[in-house]
Amino acid sequence: METRNENSTPWIATLPGTILKYELDDRGLSQKDFAVMIGMQKSHVCELIKGKRVMTKAIADRIEEVLGISAISLVNLQTQYEHDVRIIERKGVEERKAINMLKLYDEIFDVRTIFKRASLSTESAVVKLKYLKEICHLPKPAELQLEVNGMFRKSANTGQDVRMLMTWKILAETKAKTLVAEGVFVREQESEVVDELTAVLHENRDTMTNVTKILSKYGIAFCVEEKIEKASVDGYSFIENGRPYIILTKRYDRIDNFAFTLMHEVGHIYKHYVNDSKHNYRLSIFSYDNESREEREANEYASNALIPNREWRNAPQVRMNPKIIQKRYSEWAADKGLNKWIVLGRISYETGMYKFKSDESRKIG
Repeated sequence: METRNENSTPWIATLPGTILKYELDDRGLSQKDFAVMIGMQKSHVCELIKGKRVMTKAIADRIEEVLGISAISLVNLQTQYEHDVRIIERKGVEERKAINMLKLYDEIFDVRTIFKRASLSTESAVVKLKYLKEICHLPKPAELQLEVNGMFRKSANTGQDVRMLMTWKILAETKAKTLVAEGVFVREQESEVVDELTAVLHENRDTMTNVTKILSKYGIAFCVEEKIEKASVDGYSFIENGRPYIILTKRYDRIDNFAFTLMHEVGHIYKHYVNDSKHNYRLSIFSYDNESREEREANEYASNALIPNREWRNAPQVRMNPKIIQKRYSEWAADKGLNKWIVLGRISYETGMYKFKSDESRKIG
């Protein structure tokens, strides 16, 4: 037996009395005259039209005799109306529950930003909640709140909006789950991954495409999820079901920032994500990158991967003058086959000196 799809049920149920009123109006019959014609009181006809009186088979038969409208159709309309009312009432309860649930989620992250990025324009709270559960794979608000408290316990010193940080994290994970990596992740291939990535980063030509291809080849899924307001995140990485994911924001269109953040996340994957545990996940936020052992290790990993420490120890020794440093280190980078901006970026990171004159070559190629 075919089952009616309740999702197609309208939010307004159509009364059989509404059809009757249209017929009377179309024929120029008043309710008083029609009541006389079918032997009913006018008040009863009024109640029938307003849905306060049920369209029974006996009444439908009398209407068919006078107006020629099928009695079966009228009775079926009554049955359909009663069915739709039950579904609408249930939908109303579900909608109110969904609205309350969305309010709880909205205390943890910005639901409007999530739906805007997803181009989800529906007004239905039920549909929105379904998206969060089935597409974003979110746990219940209480469980998600515990995760937030653990992940962002240091954020008080960062000037970041914890709610917006969580919003970006959800966007990043949702996009990551749609990615497909070509290869199988093998931890023992770390040196190959690092060597190939650092080569294309220093070359800085068609960088995004080449980085994506290299990571995919070695079983690491990679993408960019644009930044959002009040969440100055640079990158995020995690491993799930044996598959590593790296998501960056490209918050700055600069090869030095991009290269360092990428290799920072690569460092997390190979040094820290060993058991797929949720508590291991980290958002890379500049303000507190140095506040934990794992973050300091990932920073050191990135610096050494991009410019091996054995090379860096032989870098030029010059006085702290931005122009002189930029000139001498750019020459040294060219001689070593390194990207000058990655070199200058390391100087900025280690000394806090950022007054270098940028040019087009600093952009991500």
